[in-house]
Amino acid sequence: MVVARTTSRLAADLLEWCQHRLSRGALSGARHISTGKGKTLNDPLVAVAPGVWVPWVRVDTHPVIGDDGVLAIHVTRYPVPAEDLHDHLLPDTLNLHTLVTAPVPFRVLQRRLANVSNLTYRHELERGNSAQDHRAMNGATIVVGAAYDGDPPPLVLDAMMRRYCLANTIGMRIDEQTFLAAMRTRHLLGSVDPDEDDAGFTVVMRGDKGAPAALFPSALYGWSRWWLSEVRKVRERPVASLELPQPPAQLDVVEAWQSHRIHIDTYERTAWPALPPIPRIDWGDDGL
Repeated sequence: MVVARTTSRLAADLLEWCQHRLSRGALSGARHISTGKGKTLNDPLVAVAPGVWVPWVRVDTHPVIGDDGVLAIHVTRYPVPAEDLHDHLLPDTLNLHTLVTAPVPFRVLQRRLANVSNLTYRHELERGNSAQDHRAMNGATIVVGAAYDGDPPPLVLDAMMRRYCLANTIGMRIDEQTFLAAMRTRHLLGSVDPDEDDAGFTVVMRGDKGAPAALFPSALYGWSRWWLSEVRKVRERPVASLELPQPPAQLDVVEAWQSHRIHIDTYERTAWPALPPIPRIDWGDDGL
């Protein structure tokens, strides 16, 4: 997040919050960066520290081909800016997308709330869970979630792909080092045909111990953006959805210069047909 110089009270509050979090070790790094337009921002770019999970962040991805030929996706997370800090205040050298942690299912939330006696805290938990669902439905590029109560992860992933239909990539945690990820290539390539079913692929992504597994979908998304940019350098015609190749067998995800190798397998082309429309009920002449 870049805090631009402004007299806005919200911006001042946000800067104070970032400085407070930085002092507590929850945020890391303050650096001056170029806007890409011959100017340098004098305000700090404050990133979320590795190991600190924030459920709603902007993620910057930068691809670099390593010495061994494996593409490394450098990932940096930033707090979502306040409402009056719009994207035009962010430097155009960032390749940002929004990552949202999916809310817990209602039945799971109710079990957790059963042990909470403080009504104010209960309402905060309920509002927070509802806000996460709203963010995932309306502003997320990537949504990450988990299965509960023994629900099969592929079925939960399919349900999430249908619910969060504006998201490009959805990741489902299998265990601490494994994610099942689904990517919509139709969204990625800008298809606007309303009659076309969502199409894309699913993969299994595995990392080493200590790898930031929740950022695996961001690394996958960063690879897809890199591949598209490379193709567009050599041709002008649009890229068809079926042309996006199978992801590489290996990627490196790098956060705060700590590199972790990701292994990608179990590739499968997938489509998510639209749900049938809800039947219209004829209430007769009463209009009830």
